Amino acid sequence: MNGFRFFMPVDTYFGTGCIQEHKEVLCNLGKKAMIVTGKHSAKANGSQADMTAALDTVDIEWILFDEVGENPDVETVVRAAELAKKEKVEFIVGIGGGSPMDASKAIAVLAANPDAKADILFTKKNAAALPVVEVPTTAGTGSEVTQYAVMTLHEKRTKSGIAPSVFPQVSFLDPAYMDTLSVKNTNNTAVDTLSHLVESYLSEKSNEMSRKLTEIGLDYWKNCIPALKRKVYTEEDREKLMMASAMGGIVIAQTGTSLPHGLGYFLTYEKGIPHGRANGMLLEAYLELFGKENEEVKKILELLDLTSTAEVGVLMKEILDITESFTEKDIQCYTERMMETPQKLKTFPLYELKEEDVQNIYRKSLL
Repeated sequence: MNGFRFFMPVDTYFGTGCIQEHKEVLCNLGKKAMIVTGKHSAKANGSQADMTAALDTVDIEWILFDEVGENPDVETVVRAAELAKKEKVEFIVGIGGGSPMDASKAIAVLAANPDAKADILFTKKNAAALPVVEVPTTAGTGSEVTQYAVMTLHEKRTKSGIAPSVFPQVSFLDPAYMDTLSVKNTNNTAVDTLSHLVESYLSEKSNEMSRKLTEIGLDYWKNCIPALKRKVYTEEDREKLMMASAMGGIVIAQTGTSLPHGLGYFLTYEKGIPHGRANGMLLEAYLELFGKENEEVKKILELLDLTSTAEVGVLMKEILDITESFTEKDIQCYTERMMETPQKLKTFPLYELKEEDVQNIYRKSLL
């Protein structure tokens, strides 16, 4: 067994009612919080009310920033950070899917560096950040246990991760908050989880521990396939999806993501395709790059009770609502822009990818 490092510092609580049950841990983070969320979902599913009640009970002041939309941009987090600085908040609470949770990390960085410009998010790896608490209300992003946050960059017409590593100090994983999720959001985010698990397992940065955790995550995910197909979910299904999502986050925190994420960002920006669904549309062609005899791919298929990469494609079509159409011009545009991000191309472990390889992934997946 080769030597490796594994770092996972997030204090994580799982279970229905976990915020109320473990609210005392919030006292260690400060006397005033900013809650970061979107306009509707955190109110509808009860997560926002649970958090504000917990903060009130332990005598922590709070303010609300509920203007985070899907795929948050830098302009939004700058506006929130200005409010955080003005109100002298001491920690940030992100509630929602990946968008509010990622935004909360970027806000925490800007609020902790009041004299810095927004470009600190992409230039200073060691920038300080306020403490962050995360409350996921979807099962896909894994942001509740990772150091990553992804922002939309309008000037580049894509998305990019911030430079500082911002692990949450505390995360509350309550599967009950997913009860109000739509079928589309449930399945799209579930496929994001699958993408995390697959990309981590195939990464050259994977190690013995991350692979074992990935296998556990894939087993949870496999058990949810019937629910994802019939688009009806039991309480147990929600629990397993949230566990798989957390496992996916834990392992990409060690290895990072790979090609499907990089390739999918352009689909999200240009076509408005939700992030998880974009990854799922590309997954079969990505796996085909490794060849039919690749042992890691075989293991992934075995863990999912599938027999071929083609079955992965069939499964994605069954559980995702794929309605978009693409042209050769789209393919060429996405390919050229992907070739401008060599750091993502280098995550493929077998050989140096050429423009033709990237083009073929897009063509097989989208045409």
